[in-house]
Amino acid sequence: MKTPRLQSTGGCACASGPLTTLAFLVVAALPLAAAAPPTITGTGYLVGVPVPGILCTNAAGQVSLKGNVHVLMVQADDPRATGRFQASMDLAYQADGAALFSGAAYQEVGTWDVTDPANPKFTPTGGLWQCNYHGVAQPDGSDVITLTGYGVGGAIDGLRLEETITKGPGAPFDPPVPYLGSGTIKPASVTTIAVIDNFDDSSPPSWGQGAGRGTVNVIQANGQLTIRGQWPGIPTVTQGDTTAWASPDRAWTVKEGQRLEARVDLVSLSGTAPGAALTLYHSPGVGYWMVKGRDYVGVGKHNGGGGFTCLSADRLATRNTNEILVLALTPAGPNVILTARVLDKGNGGAVLYERSIMDTPASDPSLDSPQLAAITGVTVQVKDDPSGAPWTSGALVWLGVFQYTDGTLPPAEATFDNFELRTYEVPPIGIERAVQLTWPAPTGMNYAVEGGPTVQGPWLPVNDVATPGLKQMTVPANDIMKFFRLR
Repeated sequence: MKTPRLQSTGGCACASGPLTTLAFLVVAALPLAAAAPPTITGTGYLVGVPVPGILCTNAAGQVSLKGNVHVLMVQADDPRATGRFQASMDLAYQADGAALFSGAAYQEVGTWDVTDPANPKFTPTGGLWQCNYHGVAQPDGSDVITLTGYGVGGAIDGLRLEETITKGPGAPFDPPVPYLGSGTIKPASVTTIAVIDNFDDSSPPSWGQGAGRGTVNVIQANGQLTIRGQWPGIPTVTQGDTTAWASPDRAWTVKEGQRLEARVDLVSLSGTAPGAALTLYHSPGVGYWMVKGRDYVGVGKHNGGGGFTCLSADRLATRNTNEILVLALTPAGPNVILTARVLDKGNGGAVLYERSIMDTPASDPSLDSPQLAAITGVTVQVKDDPSGAPWTSGALVWLGVFQYTDGTLPPAEATFDNFELRTYEVPPIGIERAVQLTWPAPTGMNYAVEGGPTVQGPWLPVNDVATPGLKQMTVPANDIMKFFRLR
């Protein structure tokens, strides 16, 4: 076999034919508000090989390269993507001339002075990309590499990199031939909390308010807000007839890749047959709602002139004091996932109830009046879900108290605290085909895992290395766990 020579590429250190190197692309950061990060392209060229590595051949003639390190000049169309890239590599050649490789890599962000092309000079500007990669080099000189990374320091701190790097067929020993990279940098996980009101001042908020066909009183005292509704002589026919509410003019929006939560502390429910209401309204009388009664939770939509739709209802008996109500919206393509939660505030926010429903542009399944009454004991007029795009923005959030009454009951009250809107980035879950390996670990004995394409090898070390900023978990494939979520 010929002695391998070095070749320049455009992504990370890897091999093509006997051996190639690959410069690497980093892409620009995108604000959380954007729907999808843009794709940026770049190239890179070999500028040094401080550690050529060690070639070793086993008895079967299989050749591996261990400990190779390359330094590369990376040029991209964003200053945060330009820098000095250093990659280490572990590589195994195959019988057909291809090669498997993997390793760790680092790119220091900075600028290059190429006034003298034979002696480019690098100036760091701050920040480092810490990456892991793996790939395949084909005998014709073409490579495909997958790389993930995490930004440390500078303007890239906390950003996440996902990248694919390719090289077409070409001579394996031609350093000027670049590898081309394309990918995305996703923003660091962001949580924003907007406090609408914690009710700690001395006067009640000057919010809009109403009570259907009855009267409403809004009382602020002891750092809390109480909404009281009265409906003498007014029986409940629709949910809106006997709901009292108070609302600030508060715009909201949620985009793909985010989750928006309206949440509020439910301090207490008082009176006969009350229910605490929390809503995210697109416009007056149009939007999403949840109602937490003494022994039930209902979730649905208010369709303006089309009336109320109940998408879900469940029996739930809790103490109705010192709880947290959460109504969340998560866009999923053309749909919105509507989630209602009840948390135990006195027990670290433990989940007492959770229900998620998919709202699609089509007419979705909903409960009719007899079905709703069978679950909750509340008989009201409800409508089928009309077709139409789900709501991802609005102008109103509000709190309220609902009472199911025949017109003879005393007032109902709901007392609230800490009214907030929270926006979270929704972390994607990557699922790949995998094999779970298990072996005994006797005292004093350590094993290293290696993998190869055949039982004869060649063998490469298999390292369970987590990229900073990313978590990984190996889960056995079985019928018990077919679906996964992050919570």
